[in-house]
Amino acid sequence: MENNKIERIQKSAGTTAKILGVIRTILIVGLVLAILGGFSTAFFRLGDDGTTLTLSNKTITVHNFVDVGDMNVKGFAFLDAFDIKDPFLYAGINCFYAAFLVALTLTAIIILRNAFAAIEKSDTPFTEDILKKIKIAGIIVTVITLTSSIGVAAIVGLTFWCLYCIFDYGTVLQKESDETL
Repeated sequence: MENNKIERIQKSAGTTAKILGVIRTILIVGLVLAILGGFSTAFFRLGDDGTTLTLSNKTITVHNFVDVGDMNVKGFAFLDAFDIKDPFLYAGINCFYAAFLVALTLTAIIILRNAFAAIEKSDTPFTEDILKKIKIAGIIVTVITLTSSIGVAAIVGLTFWCLYCIFDYGTVLQKESDETL
């Protein structure tokens, strides 16, 4: 019976690791696109008249160009405090900030994926290595959620802290069990 539980844990950890691997790939693509988007904004400039667009020293006329102030969804709220008038600078900063958040998320996903992969290959999920990965991932995920809500970040942080405490206790019990055998 005991061995059956470990096998189920290993199987679910393996499945989770595979799903996180797919998410990791998607996030890598998103990160590359956000960085490319940020750098591409350096090549665009809006003319003083608001109707011409310059791209690599070629000027084109743009009809019905939308001003940043007219857009309903601008991007990350913290940028509103800077009153940025250049839409391409605004878009570039949004892209690089999004890339930063995606990179943090990617880091957490990689750490969690490695933790689940280690659980899949281990005889027990209660090891120091897995405990360390849960702690680091919890800190990163809490920091990420702080960008959207302090309340949600508090819940996420407390949840990861409780999981860490449970795994810490499990690790202590596993050491004691290994020493008695």
